Amino acid sequence: MNNKNKCKSLGLAVAVAMGISSMPAQASYELGPVQLDGFIRQHMSWNLDEPIGPGGPMDAKGDMSMNRTTLQLEWNAELTDDVAFIGVARAVREQTTSYGGDLNSGGAFGNQGPRDYYDEEELREAYLDIFLTDRVQLKLGKQQVAWGESDFFQALDMIHGFDYRWRSFLEPANEDLRKPLIMANAIIDIPEADGQLQLLYRPGWDNDDQIGNSYDIEGGRWSNAPYKTVNFPGATPYSYDHPDADTDDATYGIRWNGTYNDLGYSLAYLRTFNPDPVMNANPAFANASAFNGAYTSNQASTFGEVIFPTIDVLGFTLNGYSEAGDFVWSTEFAYIKDAPFNVGDSNGKFTPGNCKTVLDGFCGIEQSDVLRTMFRIDKNLAFTQDLLGTEKPAFFSTQLFNTWVLDHQDGMKLLVGQPENRKEHSSLLTFILGTSYMNGRVTPELVTGFDLTYGGGFVVPSVTYTMGDHWRVKGELDLFFDDGSQRNFGDMQAQDSSLFGWFKGNDQAAVTVTYQF
Repeated sequence: MNNKNKCKSLGLAVAVAMGISSMPAQASYELGPVQLDGFIRQHMSWNLDEPIGPGGPMDAKGDMSMNRTTLQLEWNAELTDDVAFIGVARAVREQTTSYGGDLNSGGAFGNQGPRDYYDEEELREAYLDIFLTDRVQLKLGKQQVAWGESDFFQALDMIHGFDYRWRSFLEPANEDLRKPLIMANAIIDIPEADGQLQLLYRPGWDNDDQIGNSYDIEGGRWSNAPYKTVNFPGATPYSYDHPDADTDDATYGIRWNGTYNDLGYSLAYLRTFNPDPVMNANPAFANASAFNGAYTSNQASTFGEVIFPTIDVLGFTLNGYSEAGDFVWSTEFAYIKDAPFNVGDSNGKFTPGNCKTVLDGFCGIEQSDVLRTMFRIDKNLAFTQDLLGTEKPAFFSTQLFNTWVLDHQDGMKLLVGQPENRKEHSSLLTFILGTSYMNGRVTPELVTGFDLTYGGGFVVPSVTYTMGDHWRVKGELDLFFDDGSQRNFGDMQAQDSSLFGWFKGNDQAAVTVTYQF
């Protein structure tokens, strides 16, 4: 679609949305054979701490970091009794804040401005939902498929990548961050075996950037400390043509989802792309090794290239109810064959005789089998009615994640460019406590997470106020803590506490206003 048509489409969507917002209140709208839903949402956030760039704190405490407007339209068109056309379209516009302008003038986003980087118009989903028989359902087109039992960090949910650039992992709705893919998705009910067979095939027709997780490595508001303003793709571009990470290659999966007595379970196999990117070193640098001997970017002008190698995943999930503890439990296991990791020398520092680079982890990519596990408990807490005055038992959920690198090697990095070495075992623990007041109109929530291996964590208290059938306002604090820092190179400081220390300086106050129709 050219820019003129994009503008026309966006203008039409806004006009439709404005018309809908003036209609009488109801859950959705029937426009002939089409059922239309959606929302208009305003995201706003402010820095509560000093963001950290290469030169140290950036004197941006209190500055507005995000002012983002989202329009999303969702429709279900019944074409026949057995065929429906499902679609989701989204348009995003960001106001350039003074903080965003400072990041851009310091080097963030390369040749783009903040609005070029954050704005989007996207047909997120568009597929035919076909019931071939009373047992066989076929979905053809751009869609989302979620596997696994976890809410926070990925264990088995690796069919799609996620876009974490504009708000990192803090957005609670995974479907808003997940990157939809063009797929054939067949679901076959087999009641004789108390189960369902699912077959996925992605032919490789998606845009290249739909593959893998997108992190802010362009120096924007969610780039890691101390790399605010640093646009890494300028010297380390994305490569989608590496023979072991070619986004045009087909991917596929198969899952059996069933019940046995009172237990739910699933077994899955998935051929997909590694969710997290790794850096393929430019072999022109002494002793740097290109992944499997292939480097697809210009060796004269690049330091490395960002790739998403293909992997094979075997998965298993199990869930049930414990009468003794009165809670629902679930677990999942993901065995990843030949997962890629960036490596440096064993002490995490630049050693000219070993690997001639200036950033940790640029010595190459090593592969290891990985076992990723998650155990979860969900429980209603009746005592909160007396203790906190909640109108009903509070919802409590805890999840424990563990990553076991089966072929662990010294010098494996948590993230390229950061000094922390990966350990053989690493664990994360998260908690959610959700309460309700005023007939569900006021819902305070506390979300916390702790890195049990490397240190650090996050705390996100929030309150959501729902007004009528349409309006919802949410206020929250996004707070991070770490356990110290260590020198990376030059005058730059990189946090020695895994994921959460890299968010040092990113504490936020956020307000989200949503009108649903």
